Parts: sequence; structure tokens; C-alpha cells
Amino acid sequence: MALLCQLPHSSVCSSSFGGRRSDRSSSIRGGGSLVRLPKCSPRARKAIARKNLVRISAMSNETPYKMNLNEYMVTLERPLGIRFALSTDGRIFVHSLMKGGNAEKSRIVMVGDALKKANGAPDGGFTEIKDFKDAEMMLKNNKGSFSLVLERPFSPYPIQHLHPSAVYHTLFNKGQVAFATWNKNVLAKDLYSDSEANGKSGFAIFSAKFLQSEGWMLLSSQGSVNSLLQSHSHPLAKHAHELISTLSEEEQGEWAYGSFPLEEYIKALDRAKGELYYNHSLGMQFSRITDSIYVGSCIQTETDVQALAKIGITAVLNFQSDIERANWGINSASINDFCRQNNILMVNYPIREVDSLDLRKKLPFCVGLLLRLLRKNFRIFVTCTTGFDRSPACVIAYLHWIQDTALHAAHNFVTGLHPCRPDRAAIVWATWDLIAMVENGNQGGPPTHAVNFVWSNGCGEGDEVCLVGDFTNNWKDNIKAVYKGGSKFEVEHRLRHGKYHYKFIVNGQWRHSTALPVESDERGNVNNVIRVGDVARIRPAPSHLQIKDRTSVKVIERPLTEDERFMLAFAARRIAFSICPIRLAPK
Repeated sequence: MALLCQLPHSSVCSSSFGGRRSDRSSSIRGGGSLVRLPKCSPRARKAIARKNLVRISAMSNETPYKMNLNEYMVTLERPLGIRFALSTDGRIFVHSLMKGGNAEKSRIVMVGDALKKANGAPDGGFTEIKDFKDAEMMLKNNKGSFSLVLERPFSPYPIQHLHPSAVYHTLFNKGQVAFATWNKNVLAKDLYSDSEANGKSGFAIFSAKFLQSEGWMLLSSQGSVNSLLQSHSHPLAKHAHELISTLSEEEQGEWAYGSFPLEEYIKALDRAKGELYYNHSLGMQFSRITDSIYVGSCIQTETDVQALAKIGITAVLNFQSDIERANWGINSASINDFCRQNNILMVNYPIREVDSLDLRKKLPFCVGLLLRLLRKNFRIFVTCTTGFDRSPACVIAYLHWIQDTALHAAHNFVTGLHPCRPDRAAIVWATWDLIAMVENGNQGGPPTHAVNFVWSNGCGEGDEVCLVGDFTNNWKDNIKAVYKGGSKFEVEHRLRHGKYHYKFIVNGQWRHSTALPVESDERGNVNNVIRVGDVARIRPAPSHLQIKDRTSVKVIERPLTEDERFMLAFAARRIAFSICPIRLAPK
């Protein structure tokens, strides 16, 4: 059930979307819905919300329509102010927006978003938009406001390849290309015969918009057309393979690509070249790292399980959560059953996506699981949703900690074999946490973290502030702070992981900061305290994290000393052998 508030221009309910949100309107959030209200007094906003609140149920055959993470639903008034385009891969997508139209005012709809569904069914449910005829019927039949389900592309859409005019589809609409078929499955719905007969009707078509994607594929495979599209001398060559036709309620007006300069968008696309974008529709993607370790994106279907079984995978180490799999429409129970049928061991250990702290806490246990599985002679597929972050981070940490490979060498080795962007800083944090577990409070050795100490308790330019602590030659020396404006003074100092006490000397007086954590010593002196880094544990818990304060701590990546390499290998194996090999859980 999706709740939506129907407003004069637009409202939106989204499972996840990357569109821009306007800062020119107020919003009321509740029950998973987002309501946009114009600027007015609080009493007027409440009145508008009560007046316009409409419950819309996205139902199909009494089954709720479940949106994927990259889909969103928006309700717009007529006219929409959207020009849709039909591409040769069968997508109906937003080609351009009318300036000042309802779609542009919503600040949600973006060029390149694919149209998936519209609530134009007779029962009030949603109708799937499969071809050009469905889109035409949607615009003709719906009156007033209606809801659309759109899909945001996984990577920025190349807007610079579009043009507001509709000249690109003339290649198909001026009789230059003819298509004859006796197979109705490649035709749009409006060309189906009213009654089924034993024979097949023949059609000669001079507009490819009346075809489905199967027909376009067949059309593009013909020699004459293919050579025309590939001819670089033809002015439409680079565009003809993209668009077939365009469709909108109204043609009069100024069409654009949203409320941003096209030049800036093109520059942003150029800056984004080389970035990785996850496309769930491509299916499972994986790479071979070693004979026994494969890395890739999530298992989506039973066919993926069969593909893994064919290459000899006997265990899957999966870092997805149940909610994450459900959001992507993955049937976990079915995949787990199919893995059992193919003698593949499924090990699930969820790590929150794009959460560096959670990855840092759980990475030692992940590497321990991987080592345990390898010791039992499994061939392992290490996976997360995208295959870009958590799974390659685990493999890199394994090579670094267990195989004694330098971090930069392990990182380059894995990223060279599999396109990914692992959280390198989280691996370094976890590395020092493991070493700290073995050192047991010993603070001797090279620094591991850069700490930025801040004093902001009522001083200004011209005052003198220094830092002193048990790390400055046991309180004997001090470090002068740098004035940063206002009442802020800062000192950046490199420390090894551990617990430290310190104070500030302000104009000759020893003082502690009331804005930072404090602790009293055995003599009753009140000092500021900081714990740099953490200690790895087999059962990490939030209470075991470092002391939360406003002091900025950055991790230092550097080559390990001989002693640090020994302690790292010992700590990583100590975590691994704290795992029960039968239940693959902490002993």
C-alpha cells in the first residue's frame, strides 16, 4: 500500500530515488509518504494537507505493487508537461520537460526516467506500460490527476545526445524503411486482430513505433538498415539507434531537460567518467580472483545458482541483509533452497551497505569466515548487492591479513581483476584494530592515526593556546595550537592507537575542555580523555566503539613494521579460530 497526497501540481511516494528535492516548499512526512506543500502559514499548511489527503492503493489483482529501490511514484495534474520517447530497446522514457509544466515544477521527474506503470486500469489499479500504444492510451484515457511509476536509470542519462525536436525518428516514419511480418508477437497491441484465426495476418509497416522490442531487434538485424545506422556519414546515424518516436499531450511550448543548464550537466557527466554504477537489470556479475575465490554482485535467480554450480562454486559468503534482498525483489528462500539442491553452502553475514563503521567492525569476522571456508576446501563466491564494496573489501583484507600481502598490492590485484570501489579506509581502520587487540594497551611504535584536537571555549585572536598530555613527553612538553578563526584553536598530532589524557594551556592556565569527554585521575585532576582507534572483537557491539566526541581522528595508511605484520597475522587467525567450523558462528 502506498500513501500519496494529491496536490495542485505533484506529490511523490518513493522507495528510493536520486532526484533533486525542492528547497522552496515545505514537506510533511508520515507513514512512508512525502507531501509537498507551498509556502504559507503553519495553520494554512495543515488545512491544505487535510483537504488534499487522498489514499491511493497501488494494487493489481489484490496484490500490492512493490516498487524496486530505483523506482518512484509521482502524481501529476494534467497536462503533465512531459514528452515521452520510444527507444529501440523498448523503453518508454522521459525525453524532455516543458518549461513551467507540472512535471518540471515537481522537481522529481528527470529526463531519462523510464515509464513503468500508470494508474489507468478500469479497477483503479496500475497498468504496465509495455509499448508505444500503452503510452498513447494512458495519455488519452486519464483525465485530471493520475499517478505514474517511473524508474530512475542506474547511471546519469546522456542528455547531450537528445534534442528537443522530434527529427530523429524520421528515418522510420518517411517510408525509408519497410517492415513486413506475419508474426503478431512483434507488433504493438493496436495491430492485434480482434479474433484469433488459424492463419496469420501479414502487415507491411512503415513506422517502427508500431513494433515491440522484438520487432526492432529483427529490423536492426537487416543488412540495409544496419548499414544505414552504422554509416557515420549519415546525419542521423549516431541518434537513430536511440529513438524511434516521441509522444506528448501538447507540442506547443518550450521543451527543456529540467531546471539546470545543459552545459553544467555535460561537465558533470565528464567528471563522472570512470565511476561505477550498479545496474541490477544486468543480472549477476562476477570475477575470478583465485582458484578458490570469486567476487561478484548478488544472486538474483535460480539460474544464477546454476551458473555458479557450473564453475564449481561450493559455498557462498553473502553480506546482504534480508531487507536489502527484499528491496531488490530477491526471493531468499527460493535461492537458499536451490543452493541446497546444488550442494552449495549459503553463509549469510549481513553488513550495512555504505556504512564504513559497520564494515570496520565486522570485517575481521568476515575474513575469519572466509579463512574457515577455505580451510574446508570450499570454492567460495563472495558477494554483496553490487559487488563493488563489501565483498571485494573482504577479499582484499584476507590477502592483506592472512596472505601477508601489502595493502596497496592486494587492493591493486583485486581491483585489476574485478571492477569495484572497496572502502580502503575501513580496511586500514580494521587493520589497526586487530593489531591493538594483540598489543593489549602497549602504545610503543609508529603512529597509526592523525588526531585533530580542538579548543573552542571562549578564546580569540591574540590568545595563546597549547596542547599538553601524557603523549607529549609525559606532560613535560606542549604543542602550540593554530588559530582558526572565531574561538577555535586546533592542533593536529599523530598518535598510536590507545587511550590518552590531555589538557589545554590557555594563556598560561591549565584547563580542560567542557565540550569534550573528561576523566579524573587518581589525584582528582580532571583531564580530557580520548580513545584513538578500537580493539577488534569476535562479537562487536556499539558500546565497544571509540569514545564519541568532536575530536576528528583520521586513520594513517602506511607500510607495516615487521612486528606489526606478525601481530596482524596472529590477530586475524585468532579471530578465525574463534569461529566454530560447524556452525560458522562465534564459539
